[in-house]
Amino acid sequence: MGMGAGRPTDYKPGVIDQINEYLLGAVPENQKIPTIEGIALKLGVSRNTLYEWAKIHPEFQDTLEEMRVRQKEALIEIGIFGGKEINATIVALLLKVNHDMIETERKQIVGPANEELKIHIIQDKYQIEEMKG
Repeated sequence: MGMGAGRPTDYKPGVIDQINEYLLGAVPENQKIPTIEGIALKLGVSRNTLYEWAKIHPEFQDTLEEMRVRQKEALIEIGIFGGKEINATIVALLLKVNHDMIETERKQIVGPANEELKIHIIQDKYQIEEMKG
């Protein structure tokens, strides 16, 4: 299937059409989500070849970007509207790794009676003092 090491395969004009065909079928309704690996398998090339083509052919780069957008949209929809077979941990991981989505936690630190605290950094250690108003 041409996925070994060596010279990258030649880029052919019909590649975009093949990817578009793949993208139409790689939808949650078919139990699929579009991936770089899926495109590589469809085309019979390595992921590295796809990345090389994207550097050389702007239209190919645009198609890979469309795949990423479709992937993100599918993962969000599954996470929000998914059925009982959805693995939320995998969905969260893919969104974090591929789409820079992260969990954040905000905490407000206050002193006694909800007074503000003043924080001084001294030789890489924290010293917390109550602010006197």
